[in-house]
Parts: sequence; C-alpha cells; structure tokens
Amino acid sequence: MQLCHTSSVCNHRSSNHKPLTPQLAAIRAPCSEPGRRAASSDLVARAAGGGYGSTAREPNFDSVNFRQESGASASTSAVIDVTDDSQKNTRMEEVKQFLEAELGRIFNDGEVTRAKYAADMKFQDPVVNYASLDRFVFNIKALRTAFNVTFNLHNIDINGPEEIKTRWTMTLKSKFLPWQPKLVFSGYSYYAIDAVYGTIAGQRDVWDAIQDNSSPSIEGVAHVIKQLTDLQQTPNLDSPHYIVLKKTKEYEVRQYSPYLVAETSMPTGTRPAGGDGFNNLAGYIFGGNSRSAKMEMTTPVISTGGQQGPSGDKMQFPIESKYGEDPDVLPLPNDARVTRKMEEGGVVAATSFPGIPLDFQVTEAERKLRAALLLDGYSGQEGYQLARYNDPFTLPFLRRNEVLIAVEDFELN
Repeated sequence: MQLCHTSSVCNHRSSNHKPLTPQLAAIRAPCSEPGRRAASSDLVARAAGGGYGSTAREPNFDSVNFRQESGASASTSAVIDVTDDSQKNTRMEEVKQFLEAELGRIFNDGEVTRAKYAADMKFQDPVVNYASLDRFVFNIKALRTAFNVTFNLHNIDINGPEEIKTRWTMTLKSKFLPWQPKLVFSGYSYYAIDAVYGTIAGQRDVWDAIQDNSSPSIEGVAHVIKQLTDLQQTPNLDSPHYIVLKKTKEYEVRQYSPYLVAETSMPTGTRPAGGDGFNNLAGYIFGGNSRSAKMEMTTPVISTGGQQGPSGDKMQFPIESKYGEDPDVLPLPNDARVTRKMEEGGVVAATSFPGIPLDFQVTEAERKLRAALLLDGYSGQEGYQLARYNDPFTLPFLRRNEVLIAVEDFELN
C-alpha cells in the first residue's frame, strides 16, 4: 500500500470552541457553598452547550450539586481556594493527569474511580444524557458487556479555567450480534471540573460524523443504527495494523503501522477492479519460494490504481505480522515477478462499500472520497488503493471493499 509516511498528526484546540469562563468571582471562599454551586452550575451548563458548531442546541441541564455525599465517596483531594490561581492551576493539572490515566484503564477493567466524580455528574452525547454517577458507571459496564471496546486517547488539554478537553477514537465490536458489526466513533469530550474538590462535574461528547450534536439527536441515533446494521464482514485473518484517527460520515482517517508485503506489477491498462497478479502472489506464499515455506493467508488483497510513472500499478499481499518489518527475513520468491518490501505505513483516508467491486464502483468511490477530503480541507495524494477483504465464496452483500487515498500533511484538529 503506497501510504503517505510524510504526513504528521498534530494536536491543537479547535478554533470553533470558546473556553468556558465561569464567574469565579461568585466564589468568595471554598466554604461558601451557595456561591460556589451557582458558579459551578453555570460551568456545567456551558460545558453542555459546548459552543461547538452552529447546530448544537442548549441541553436540559439544570443546577449541579457538588456535595461529596448522596452516593459518592468523599473526594480524596484537599479543598483549595479557587481564587488562588496557583492552587487552581495545580489542581487542574492534577485532574488532567488523573483523567488521562482513568481513560487509559476504564474500558479495560470497567472500574470507575467514583471519588473523583460528582454524585450527580452530568453526561451528554448525541444519544443519551443524564445526571447520575451511578448511571455513568452502569453505562461503562454495559458497553464492556455488549462490546469489545478499544479506546484511543489522542490528546488531552486544559482548555479553560475549569474545563478539560480530550480528542479520542472509540471502537466497539459487538460480542453477541451474529454479523459482529464494528462501530467507530471519534470526536471531543469537554469535562467540567469542580476545581475546589478536584472532581469531574460534567462530560459532553461531540462526534465528528454528525452535525447535530444535541441530545438526543436524530442524526446521532441514525449514525449508530447505520453502523449496527452494516453487514460487511472482515475475515479473522492477520491484517495490517492501524488506528482510526477520525471517523466522519463519509470516510475514516487511519494511521497505519509499517508492514511487510509481497508485491507484483500489474499490466499496463489493468482495470480498476482487475485481478492480474493474484496467482503470482498466491504461488509465493503457498510455497513458491526459496524455503518452500507455506505462509498463512492474510487480508486484504491490495491493488493500486491511478499510479503514474514507470512503476505503474501493483498488487500486494500483506505478510503475517510475526515476520516483523524486515523484508530480508522472508524467503526469496521463485518467481522473478514477485518482490518483498516493507510498506512504511502512514495516514490514509478510507471509504468502504459492499459487493463484488466493479470498475465503475471503484472509480466512483475514489471520486467521492477525494471530494469529501477537499470539502474538509485535506489534500489527497495521487493514485489510490483498492482493498478487498473477502474470499470469492463470501456472498456479495457481506463483502468488505475499501478505496484508500494517502493524505498529505494531515493534522488532527
């Protein structure tokens, strides 16, 4: 796969989001409960509104009770005077470090550090909203029961006087539905922090794939249903490793790790969905090599299209990851048309479609993907890759096909 290894992934705040500025002057002292609650209520209400995008509506978040009782254990953090900027900055950094560690483990063991959250913590995403720490803990456990959860934290930042912002991707693979759909979400979370006690008072999630991030959002529910009902199958075979950096309505942006391939040239004028070269590569991995070694089949079969220059288009079989990243460890091909190489990975945009890929479907998928990238301000490299994941015996409506385009100078906003 001709991936763009010169692309970089940078982290910075969105210019569309205004940091929250609660009226801290109302907080006369840490023990001034009425004034502190009023300011904190304003903080969480603003976190819920988010200021993100013109389509987000003000949610139904009422006041917030930050008392460390009624179901929540007392916070282990010392009470501070938030009118002291030094103490407040130190406290926000402590909460940031805690949250980074918490997000790294919460979906692995399902345990929530309850003492670091308000008892009536407010949570909102485009599907659900509630004000209960118990409900938050229940939902984490429910997700882990129904799905295999992968959570990638890309960035965490103190985004305002009492706000922390994270950038993330979450992948959910169903444990119980027979077709095992995979749901991918990426976006931001805005956390409202009670700096006095060092607790999390609210969380608002914003998804990249939709415009209306209010709650509940019809667009958000439709996005979930669409992914749940996607029947495309991915075989349980070794495959190049990647993480999703961003999931939009039209495509995913992925960061691929380096991987080995067996490669052969395709004749000039090969059709976009052509299969010339497949038998050459199959011969190599099934014993046609200097060691007569039989390697396991992997997925997907990758073919390039639209490549200019003398090298022309190629077809590739990824090699099992157990061989590492050095092509010299692989046996030499008996067929001179087959070569061994390492693909350096990089950042690509990918769009998928089912069926037996026909030429017009491949070229149309490439056209739509390039148009979507341009609309979002990204620049795609010349050429594309067609990835075909399934064997010929898989029913067409269950097949997974992808068109991938390397993205230049990608920045994760």
